[in-house]
Amino acid sequence: MGRVGALSRTLFGLGLASLATAAVLFILVLTGVIDGKTRGSMIDLVTPVGPQLVQERTPQPTEAGPPPSDAPIASLAIPRFGIDAPVQVKGVDANNVMEPPDGPRNVAWYEFSSKPGRPGNAVFSGHVDYVNYGEAVFWHLKDLTASDTIEVHLEDQTVYKYAVQAVQSVPAEPTEEQLRAIVGPSTKDVITLITCGGTWNPETHQYDHRTVVRAIRVIDQAPAAASGA
Repeated sequence: MGRVGALSRTLFGLGLASLATAAVLFILVLTGVIDGKTRGSMIDLVTPVGPQLVQERTPQPTEAGPPPSDAPIASLAIPRFGIDAPVQVKGVDANNVMEPPDGPRNVAWYEFSSKPGRPGNAVFSGHVDYVNYGEAVFWHLKDLTASDTIEVHLEDQTVYKYAVQAVQSVPAEPTEEQLRAIVGPSTKDVITLITCGGTWNPETHQYDHRTVVRAIRVIDQAPAAASGA
């Protein structure tokens, strides 16, 4: 279950007023192993949702809704794939490195991003595979389509539902403009999910792309209650 140290890291500079008052350097590195082979740098960045989206359909959510809950985030669910993963609050460490989730079945929510349930962009990440484990929580992220729903569950049993708007595969080294599009603010209530994708390079111990999913909130008459609550 221990995390293997990254064999290489890619640095990306951001100048996002929503995240810091000056340019801040962010790195996100997740590592793992499948079938005894080191899988380094599962995620090296927060990646973009921009004009090159692979799949795109803009849902028409109701704009007005009940006041957002202030309860902590409990879990993230993707019903199509039977995922119901505990969410950990993460940030950046002393070296401005974005902290990864602690294990293969956990999801990280970044406290520098928006909180679900209100206008803004809530950023989540998860492993695609993991050391001595295999397929991890976001293994099927690339398989989501515009008909799928993602749920964010809070500790007070509130559930916010999000319709998948876009699934994108992006290079591991995006432009600053692309990075701004991912972690920057939004006037809508959206979530961004990130994991590794593309081809594994055994020489660099890197995946050459990242899979990014953007979803927009669909508001019911009231926030849904978790099943069995």
